[in-house]
Amino acid sequence: MRINNPYKIVGIVATIVLIGGSCQGQDATKAAKGGVEETVLPIGQLQGKYNAAEDIWENPDTAYEQFIRFDGESLATFHRTDANGDLGTVGIVDKTGKVIVQPNYFSTTTKPHFGFFEVQDSKQRVGLINKKGEEVVSPQYESIFLDASLMAIDSTIIKVAKGGKQGFIDHNGAIVVPFKYQVLDVVGKNRIMYMESPQHWGLMDYNSKILTDPVFTFSNIFVDGKTVLQQADGEEYTLYEDGKIVKK
Repeated sequence: MRINNPYKIVGIVATIVLIGGSCQGQDATKAAKGGVEETVLPIGQLQGKYNAAEDIWENPDTAYEQFIRFDGESLATFHRTDANGDLGTVGIVDKTGKVIVQPNYFSTTTKPHFGFFEVQDSKQRVGLINKKGEEVVSPQYESIFLDASLMAIDSTIIKVAKGGKQGFIDHNGAIVVPFKYQVLDVVGKNRIMYMESPQHWGLMDYNSKILTDPVFTFSNIFVDGKTVLQQADGEEYTLYEDGKIVKK
């Protein structure tokens, strides 16, 4: 899972290379030598109180991390602990002690991005938790691409990868574009460039209806209903959103 945003990731391994469009370039901190991935009953509130002078939550319950540091932020990560007091799986809490993300994951972003926390299980599969704390996508994808460039084109869909193929889901986790191609680019509302093979791009809609064959050497977004692309002959062509192609 890659995360192309400035949000920190905290997990239970010393270094996690998060594979995917939404998780690259994040820090991970060591929490345990070996955590036990075990989902427990949800908790709504941590015991204890917020210490404003130290900017920490002081938690007397030894089942969870006892001194939770916010470091000037409104949210903090906290860990479950085992019988030896070692840190295990991780969740998110606010300064009132309210649990935002349940401590059932091996890593999590510390802030929501485009309305979602990205979480990861022990097999490095990625899922999404919304700001209400609801798991809308269980950890199952190789990558989730919460990229600003993609969301600026159409924020209603999210690119994901699974089994070496890319697709799109909606904010409820339902599949919008199935996993058929290795690379997909959203280039406009209801318009996706698909790569059939290197330097062979075509245009389709969200229903996977092919609008142009894969004849272009790269993809590009639509501006005012059209874009300029190049074919293998080296000539440039104007591609329109309805699939019409006109040589420049």
